Amino acid sequence: MLSASKPFTLILFGASGHLAQLKIYPALYTLALKKRLPDAYTIIGFARTAMTDDAFKNLVSESVRRDMGTVNEEVLAEFVSHMSYHAGQYDAVDDFATLEKKISGHEKNWQNPVRLAYLSTPPEVFTSVLHNLCDSNIHVSGKEFRVIVEKPVGHDLESYHVVRDELKKCFEEHEVYLLDHYLGKEAVRNIYYLRYANPVVERLFKNTLIHHVEISALENAGIENRAGYFEPSGTFRDMFQSHLLMMGCLLTMRLRDSDEFIRESRLEALKQFYLPPAKSLDDIALQAQYSPGMMGEEPVAGYLQEKGVAPDSRQNTYAALALSTRASRWEGVPFFLRSGKRLQKKETRITIEFNEPRVAGKNTEPNRLDIILQGEAGMRLHLQTKVGGTEPQFRPLVLEDPLVCYGDCLPEHALLLLEAIAGNQTWFLSFEEVNTAWRLIDPVQAHLQKESTPLHTYPAGSTGPAAADAWIQKNGMKWL
Repeated sequence: MLSASKPFTLILFGASGHLAQLKIYPALYTLALKKRLPDAYTIIGFARTAMTDDAFKNLVSESVRRDMGTVNEEVLAEFVSHMSYHAGQYDAVDDFATLEKKISGHEKNWQNPVRLAYLSTPPEVFTSVLHNLCDSNIHVSGKEFRVIVEKPVGHDLESYHVVRDELKKCFEEHEVYLLDHYLGKEAVRNIYYLRYANPVVERLFKNTLIHHVEISALENAGIENRAGYFEPSGTFRDMFQSHLLMMGCLLTMRLRDSDEFIRESRLEALKQFYLPPAKSLDDIALQAQYSPGMMGEEPVAGYLQEKGVAPDSRQNTYAALALSTRASRWEGVPFFLRSGKRLQKKETRITIEFNEPRVAGKNTEPNRLDIILQGEAGMRLHLQTKVGGTEPQFRPLVLEDPLVCYGDCLPEHALLLLEAIAGNQTWFLSFEEVNTAWRLIDPVQAHLQKESTPLHTYPAGSTGPAAADAWIQKNGMKWL
């Protein structure tokens, strides 16, 4: 059972932000509740917002209560006693110098502490933070250090290179942890391990048997007052550049006998994906934006009516992408990726539809396997069985089991933080993975940003844009 065995200091940049409150503080509280944290640790929040230590502790406590519902107040009080706040500017080295004095005071009597700097900030301030961490001696050679950078790393290939070069100026590669929180989800990791532990499933994953693959990450929520983050990003950049591509890699990567090669194998799989030949990028990618609609019986605003969104914004809230792969077992199998906000239901799913060499009889459907990671999580194998009578007629036969985490289950950020403290980079992205992903999607992103590229619409609460149905039907398929 993984625990943080070493004393550590965690500096959380962007401490007053949405991500910290939504994910990171509840994850850290969960580690405290499960007794996974050492006696000696400190968490220092850093942001531009003026705030006292007590106000910061209240902010953390309230974010935990909102997320957890029921909390152990004694554990929560002990947890926030390890926290303090430091207001400063991300580009002001003097603010980092006073931060370093605070850190050194906390660590005064600790043996070999680990320092972690977690960048939960907009990408545009990454380089300032990284530069000042080194100029202020918060990072010094010879002491254990981890810098955790939340994806997206940059907003395109060029800006990624700027961040990467800044990281490499000061940090060794073993000190850099590029975080995609999907890789901390047990269900997402299980895409790989279902194949690894079940040879019968792996033998089905072959291009001679598979018709196509669909990877979907659908959300019923909107942008949740995060226009400042979402307007520059959009669904395509936010979801495809890492989350959906990583799911595709875990499905197609080569199985290895040791976890130490998982990163290497994941990169090999990523390098095999490519944009299929087409007359236009419109045949490969599609984008849309939600308009006013109904979520159940409640009317909801469209994207352009969301607070902080420009009234003429062309940012996508839904996108779809066609990919191909050169991976030998999957070569020739079409991959269709889609993601969107304000859809009818929340679900993250991989669907593999198998070839139908013949039509067995009336009412038959192709066999398919659903690996449902979020929503009604589970595995469903769709088969056919005969109904009574002399005519060969059939009905669906669905074999299913819930994919529920058993054993040592932790929220994704909690698990990834423990692995970072322990120095395990297996489920963090490498520089080359991020570089390869940007190279793949950059041309598509540039195309989607053009004024001439269609931006379709769909009512909030629907299954998505009708244009997406027509788009996939051109390939002789339908969304499953």
